Amino acid sequence: MSSTTAYVPVIGTGAVCAAGYGVDNGFEAVAEGKDGLTPLTVLDSGLKQIPLCGQVPQKPEIRIGDKTPDATSAFALWAAKEALMDIPDAGGFRLGLVLATTIGGLTRSEQFYRVLREKPEYVRHAAAQAAYHEPTATAGTVARLVGAHGFHTISTACSTGLHAIGMAKRLVDQGAYDLCLAVGSDALAMLTVRGFASLMLIDFDGCKPFDKRRVGISLGEGAGAVLLASRNAAGKLGCTPHASVAGWGASADCHHMTAPHPEGRGARLAIQRALREAGIEPGAIGLVAAHGTATPDNDVSEITAMRAVFDELPPFCSMKRTLGHTLAASGTLEAVFAVRAIQEGIIPATGGFDQIDDAIHATPAPKGPADLKYVLKNSFGFGGNNAAVVFAKEEGPDGPLQNTSQKKAAAPYP
Repeated sequence: MSSTTAYVPVIGTGAVCAAGYGVDNGFEAVAEGKDGLTPLTVLDSGLKQIPLCGQVPQKPEIRIGDKTPDATSAFALWAAKEALMDIPDAGGFRLGLVLATTIGGLTRSEQFYRVLREKPEYVRHAAAQAAYHEPTATAGTVARLVGAHGFHTISTACSTGLHAIGMAKRLVDQGAYDLCLAVGSDALAMLTVRGFASLMLIDFDGCKPFDKRRVGISLGEGAGAVLLASRNAAGKLGCTPHASVAGWGASADCHHMTAPHPEGRGARLAIQRALREAGIEPGAIGLVAAHGTATPDNDVSEITAMRAVFDELPPFCSMKRTLGHTLAASGTLEAVFAVRAIQEGIIPATGGFDQIDDAIHATPAPKGPADLKYVLKNSFGFGGNNAAVVFAKEEGPDGPLQNTSQKKAAAPYP
């Protein structure tokens, strides 16, 4: 295979998740496959049984002027700030933002609706409250804080966060920006909790990716941020890349409104396109950070798609039992930990897995050391939206990348 675009360095990452604030905290939990699910407390779902969710342990108190943004914006701001920590001064560079979210300011809208039911006269504030509802409002909030020269908003269900990284790669490739932040963020909301429950896709005992006993997902919340840079900008800033984005693949199979294609056709196409753009053969992949939602259909479909691409399945893992399914944030957040896996040379464990399923005939890899030159990250969403990104450790078409693991303190609240 030959690469059609340049490898783009990753020079910063940030994370907010059920394991806490900061990439270090998150990766420690992910590497061990820790159970990060707890009974839902951030809202009253009204369901007969309280679901287990990946909840951020402490909400950041962030204010923009005299306004407190919604939780999705707050998570996104925190992760973006951490990703920018190693940049001493980006003032001389064009900084872009691609923000991925499914709910935007919905948590704030739901709060306003509850107030409105008790106090109908508050309808006079509806226009002001609606200004925070749309995903573009979240993107605009983050863009203003970080001083971005432009921002782009994307919402393609659960594939959104990974598409954001691919779009950021394209924007840097094409010279639109010198630096580009890909941020995925979603908070737990009534609509998503009750919506997935109505589809009978929630496992009230906690998700079990690729396991014989799996019956559904566990929702989560949080944000991930990946800062990409042109090689010229990375060199001028004196940054040592964590890894690089080597290839992005996207597809839409349009098989069903909520179910994946049983043969994983769209997923297979996205993976193949990512490998082709990276210019590598399938056998070069040392780890697949799977979508691994633990629904009966998704896990079978994903493994089927991978078997159609790989002569032999590479080691694979799912992070959903540790983080919960964070929807639009999942691709970006799990990509952050995939990059850290490359840096540390560790294959993460898969929490929640215990029994092999005859329908899958595959077992997630145990935690262990590995020289990970290339890692594939998958994300698939409702409506057949599929994304795949290849991350590289060392070498791209434009020369070698130095690979170091830089430990950082948790970022201060912006």
